[in-house]
Amino acid sequence: MAAIDQRDRVVLGARLNKVLIVLLSIFVILGIRLFYLQVIRNDYYSKLALSNRIQRERVLAPRGIIRDREGSKLVVNVPVYQISVLPGKVQGREGRLQLACEWLQIDEEKLRHNLSEWQKRYPDGREMTAVGTANKRQISILMENRDLFPFFKLEMKPRRQYPEGSLAAHVLGYVGEVTDDDLKWAQNLQPGDIIGRTGVEYRYEGFLKGQEGIRVVEISAEGIRIGEIENILDARDGAEFISSQPPIPGNDVYLTIDLRLQRAVERIFDWERGSVVMIDPRNGEIIAAISRPTYDPNIFLVGVSEQQWSKLNSDPAKPLFNRTVQATYPPGSIFKLITAYAGLREDVIRRGQHLVPCLGAYKFGNRYFGCWKPEGHGTLSLYGAIVESCDVYFYQVGEMLTADQFAAAGRLFGFGRVTGIDLPGEVVGNCPDHAYFDRRFGKRKWTKGHLLNYSIGQGELLATPMQLCFMAAIFANGGTMVRPHVVLKIVDTDGKVVYRPGGMSVAIQGIDRRELPIIKSAMEGVVSGESGTGRAAALADFRIAGKTGTAQNPHGEDHALFVAYAPVDAPEVVLTIVMENAGHGGAMAAPLAREILAEYFSTVAGLEGGYQYGVLDVDRVAGPNR
Repeated sequence: MAAIDQRDRVVLGARLNKVLIVLLSIFVILGIRLFYLQVIRNDYYSKLALSNRIQRERVLAPRGIIRDREGSKLVVNVPVYQISVLPGKVQGREGRLQLACEWLQIDEEKLRHNLSEWQKRYPDGREMTAVGTANKRQISILMENRDLFPFFKLEMKPRRQYPEGSLAAHVLGYVGEVTDDDLKWAQNLQPGDIIGRTGVEYRYEGFLKGQEGIRVVEISAEGIRIGEIENILDARDGAEFISSQPPIPGNDVYLTIDLRLQRAVERIFDWERGSVVMIDPRNGEIIAAISRPTYDPNIFLVGVSEQQWSKLNSDPAKPLFNRTVQATYPPGSIFKLITAYAGLREDVIRRGQHLVPCLGAYKFGNRYFGCWKPEGHGTLSLYGAIVESCDVYFYQVGEMLTADQFAAAGRLFGFGRVTGIDLPGEVVGNCPDHAYFDRRFGKRKWTKGHLLNYSIGQGELLATPMQLCFMAAIFANGGTMVRPHVVLKIVDTDGKVVYRPGGMSVAIQGIDRRELPIIKSAMEGVVSGESGTGRAAALADFRIAGKTGTAQNPHGEDHALFVAYAPVDAPEVVLTIVMENAGHGGAMAAPLAREILAEYFSTVAGLEGGYQYGVLDVDRVAGPNR
């Protein structure tokens, strides 16, 4: 019996030793593991633990301010609070969501529908904007009930504001949140970013967009934001992980626009549809530009609904359409300046040459091409034909020219090509040559009759208001072109100029400057001459050169056009006016030109005490001038 007990003790002792060895091994392994985790990997797991309660948030940088040439603010940033929904935190809290919508006065049914569609579109759980601009009541409710409504995120963001409302809206443009398409081609963009969509906001996005910063915030175990961490921890606590970085604002953009003049032109141009462009021919600076109808870009501050956006896009008046660089019109009689130049250059007419008298119409084949003046102009020289805008005279010049000669002359003065203005969406218009007519009508299926229409700026010829202004600037400069631009300079946050347009003035190769003086002299006669079609634009104290135009419109009343530059002896401003469905250029556009030029000499030219304008002879203003 004793022998058995002794044997059991040996077996039990051996087993106990094994158990002790196993336990000791476990403790050693645990000790090693703890040493590894707490000592060797201390930094790694400290940061990992820190990451569970610390998060880094992107801080959007304020976009640069857009100013007029004197520094007045045209586009600024205002802080707004945005309410977003965190889809991953809504599940299981439907009752709270209903309460939140009731308190915040949000349409719950619409929110749930939008959220459902949003999650189908973005299954990655990204946040969805619920309220673009929260009011004070909504802000206070969310700030006081963060624990109750963890699925709502309240964040302050800078938003664009346009203090002048619709003033120069098509030049300034507007901004919007990035879309899926934007995110595909731009790797530096993230959901919620704001980018320029049109105008200067789009064209100079790279300068206006600042550099985003980082904000460090602490969150609870439930994922609720506790608050921002202001102090940077030292290196032993993971400072490299939680360091904050302030955002760097975008650069300020100074425009060539003169705010005082822009306001005045907006007031004077009281017409539903059309455009006004004013350019300094010495350097290409756009000092005023209008496209009508217009819109107020402030509507994008609070976010545009699908219904609002659809209404804007479907409006037949096209308020978002920048007519200054995107709309094309037949230039009408303004193109007679080019026809005159082509005739002189190709030596088919001479300066003092009189052609067949105008009796009110010109017979070509078995068709009569009428003049705007039914009783006719009689016998005229080239000078008189420009001053009185005689169609019959230019029909005859057009009959002696080819389509390629027309196109070559037109392209020298900017027709059929972009001007290069720093605004998006500029179109080329159309300055047809022989090849174009062949494509359009078929070889040998068009006649000289098309060129007769060409000679007076009708038919297939199309130009933008900016191109017309560009052309007039070339005449004002005696054959030198300037690239039009709306940005004067761009300045960084330290006040350093980081961009200034250069290379504006270029002599046009191939232009015959010997033929320009007679045309320029006739342009002055258009305004100051006894029978000039643009005499309603005359100012008593300034010599003005101009040309009226009436563009035929198959869909309604003709369009009224007018181009001018002044003063004649030292041009400092070029003006183009296009009034859709207004009638005759001399009767409708020229009087507006007089008011606008008078305002220019009063505000921009800086005449002491202002300029009180007057026409040369009030009794001669009225009449259906071409």
